[in-house]
Amino acid sequence: MSAAPDIRDLAARALREAKRAGADEADLRVFESRELQLVVRLGEVEVLKEAGDRGVALRVFTGRRRAVVGTTELDPDGLERLAREAVALAAVCEPDDTHRLPEPGLYAAELPDLDLCDDGAAPDTASAIALARALEAATLGADPRIDNCQQSRFTRSLTRTVYVTSNGFEADWRRSGYSLAIQPVARGAGGERVTDTWFQRAPHFADLRDPEALAAEAARRVLRRLDARRAPTGTFPVVFEPRMAARLAAMVFHCAAGTAVWRGLSYLADRRGTRIASDRFTLVDDPHRPRGLGSRPCDGEGLACRRLALVDGGVLTHFATDLESARRLDLPPTGHGLWGGGVGPSNLHLAPGPESPAAILAGAKRGLVVFDMMGQGFDATSGHWSQGCTGLWIEDGAAAHAVSEVTIAGHLDEVLAGVDAVGDDLDFSLGAVASPTLRVAAMTVAGS
Repeated sequence: MSAAPDIRDLAARALREAKRAGADEADLRVFESRELQLVVRLGEVEVLKEAGDRGVALRVFTGRRRAVVGTTELDPDGLERLAREAVALAAVCEPDDTHRLPEPGLYAAELPDLDLCDDGAAPDTASAIALARALEAATLGADPRIDNCQQSRFTRSLTRTVYVTSNGFEADWRRSGYSLAIQPVARGAGGERVTDTWFQRAPHFADLRDPEALAAEAARRVLRRLDARRAPTGTFPVVFEPRMAARLAAMVFHCAAGTAVWRGLSYLADRRGTRIASDRFTLVDDPHRPRGLGSRPCDGEGLACRRLALVDGGVLTHFATDLESARRLDLPPTGHGLWGGGVGPSNLHLAPGPESPAAILAGAKRGLVVFDMMGQGFDATSGHWSQGCTGLWIEDGAAAHAVSEVTIAGHLDEVLAGVDAVGDDLDFSLGAVASPTLRVAAMTVAGS
């Protein structure tokens, strides 16, 4: 059996087929990936799956018309069909002057090595199973009230992507990823059951924390949910733990995305260059962070990207644009384009502040800590936000008891202006969108 062609050769062949089918311009991504997923529950392996995949996604432009198609049929006949289908689909689309490739000068001149691929000794399947079992055992042994576990999960992935365009740009990069997660279940004195999930992700296996440290944090988080009471209703300080503060950062990014701005779907559409938050709030996107979960040598359209403060000391300094939204808004592209269209962050984070989480909590006196939020309660067009959450009630600057079925509400303008403390506990292992602890001076809190 002959060896499968290298994906660079597949990319070149697919691009030739697109031009032969009648495309004026084209770009495409070819990827190959391999992933291991395993789930352990109560010591037994419930899921063990390792699989590989290859595919190509092709975008063609004909007469300022655009179409995007994809396939996993990578033989010559499959690539020829893909090209014909793409050109035929583009022919029935509406023309738009923004639908064209970037000018060559906008492409990334250099592709930095960001150390995104782990070439070290990744654990084999048996070692990965042992790791997941060790995490579960350490979590179950942390406290007698933790008497069950929904899952202990380990994943490992390796992906290579080649991106080429008909006007001469090429990029080729690899990325590895590892994650370790645990979902314990605890039983309270009254028989109630609660669960929580804790995890860590990293491009390099060596950067994952040991199972005992992960288990200790998972146990702490699930146990604090026990014996939840009702929260009072009123206006109180609200402290957002890092994962929840990251969701707030994502809301701001969504409103600052050029795609939302030009469509009139953001309440920040006319606010560039104005203050939208307190001076403690600085929102940064850093695509070239070494070993970052969201790092990338260029954006999805091959454009140069750089570290950028979208909000600097409370002032909205930039909209995050891809090529199309930049053209529509008559702004320079910021390197936030996703391949095929749209805008997305890289390593988006709220810049850390000087205060410890304990000091932030102590400064609240009486209020709410939010450690989980449910559903989607934010309207980017109006800026109004109302969300169900779970957390801890604060009395005299300390966590007093768990609360559940709580709703927080406010306009994002008021929430951001009310940020009066930002923590020093920024942790990039929790996701590509990250934040330290932050406190909002006053929000509407409605108990059950």
